[in-house]
Amino acid sequence: MTRLLPACLLLLAMSTAGCDRNSPTGPTVPIAAPSGLSPTLSSIQREIFNPSCVNHHGAVEPQGDLDLSEGQSYSSLVDVRAFQVALDLVEPNDAENSYLIHKLEGRPSIVGDLMPAEAPALTGAQIEVIRQWIDNGAQNN
Repeated sequence: MTRLLPACLLLLAMSTAGCDRNSPTGPTVPIAAPSGLSPTLSSIQREIFNPSCVNHHGAVEPQGDLDLSEGQSYSSLVDVRAFQVALDLVEPNDAENSYLIHKLEGRPSIVGDLMPAEAPALTGAQIEVIRQWIDNGAQNN
């Protein structure tokens, strides 16, 4: 029993290392971008919009009149008012007030469902890359 005590104390210390005592969710973990994904529209288009969004928000009958297909996503998102709420879908330099982020995170203030609707939810790392793109000015790059 006395030999287990040091091991238990070490395990407890390791499990609480890096915890942010002010955070209700526990440890603060850096979010790494998935391989191949960078905060540019071309990367987000290729890695997120094409596989997860274009099925419903493509050129053929785009849901919510939102076309996220290649070559159309920028003009459909940036500085475009959401029809559900008084926010732009993407407000350059302001991810926090961009309705796209609200929809991807499934915030209580959204109208309708978390996006993407019929694909797996985006990871925190994927959403963070979209946030970075928006906060960097939402360039058509």
